[in-house]
Amino acid sequence: MSLGAMDIFKFLPAGKKETNANCKKCGCATCMMFALKLSKSQVESSLCPYIPSELSDKLEHNKKVQQETVLLGNLKIGGETVLYRHEKTFVNPCALCVCLDSEDKEFESKLKRILDFEFESIGKKYRVDAIYLKNPTDESVQKIKSSGIEVLNDDFLSKLKEVEFKGLAQTVDELVKIRTKAIVDRDENYSKPVFVRLFGDDFCSLCSIASSLICKYSNMIIFEYFDEALFASLITLRVNIYTDPQKPLQVESKVYEFNNPDENALVFMTTNFALSYFAVANELSSLKCGSYLVITPSEGMSVLTAWSAQKITADIASRVVSASNILNKVKNKQLIIPGLLSDLKDELQEVLPEWKIVVGTTEAYKIPEFVRELQKSSS
Repeated sequence: MSLGAMDIFKFLPAGKKETNANCKKCGCATCMMFALKLSKSQVESSLCPYIPSELSDKLEHNKKVQQETVLLGNLKIGGETVLYRHEKTFVNPCALCVCLDSEDKEFESKLKRILDFEFESIGKKYRVDAIYLKNPTDESVQKIKSSGIEVLNDDFLSKLKEVEFKGLAQTVDELVKIRTKAIVDRDENYSKPVFVRLFGDDFCSLCSIASSLICKYSNMIIFEYFDEALFASLITLRVNIYTDPQKPLQVESKVYEFNNPDENALVFMTTNFALSYFAVANELSSLKCGSYLVITPSEGMSVLTAWSAQKITADIASRVVSASNILNKVKNKQLIIPGLLSDLKDELQEVLPEWKIVVGTTEAYKIPEFVRELQKSSS
């Protein structure tokens, strides 16, 4: 278990209420300040002449690597430091791999499906992470590597610990035990990243089992079966699990263009929360007309959250719209705001008198119908 500032402080002179408390010999004003810095590895423990051997042993134990990081090209396996994401974050996503036999009659067609697979989630494209080849040939290995996908072999797998799948409950229990030993106890016998092989071709069974293994706590899964929908589902889950909870997903605050907008283009507005942006962007891309999307700097908050936290106000929105110079690009001076910001309409109208503020939809999927109705009423 990592040592916090209070765990360290109780061993220091001030924590034990000794006469040499806060002596400043370590260079810090107080023992508490030293404890805080030591807990963040910003100072060396040797700076304090009064550290007891018990604390020194604990600090030395805490220097042990919890889970090793194993590299395969650009692929990183392991390296986790916490049991629960909210404690810090998970760092290296569970690798999703496929096993292929180069002597299989359908090898070429199976390989083509895997190499052609690409899935986009929140603006980033994902593929199968690696392929484990049975009976590899130089040609097949080179073909896979040239596509940008890593090739697994037994030498690489020997650097990991395999957990045999023996039913979901038993396997998850084993994975939890290994991760706990590695993270909490820093037991070097459990420091290797772990992987699980999944057999069979039952889509629903594989999806539910693999989902559980991604959450608890496999570093890599090797499938004998490949299906685009299966991997797309698991990648979507993985993206959410391995998102840093301390850093909201957000996009750059600027004006985005869709379908080559001209002077007749519509102008929409939303916050810089990534999910909000991509939901709206997807609908705007599907329209037959061009459009602009103004993104406000809202610290990665969704529309309603940003409005509640005063991260999107009439003043903030007006500054972004005015700075974009978009007014000079369109004839139709209509600014379409999210339906959830209807309470801001009058305030926005005051600070942006040259625009007509239009309250749009509360859900992104309703945008196409909203645009059709808007164009009807304008014609």
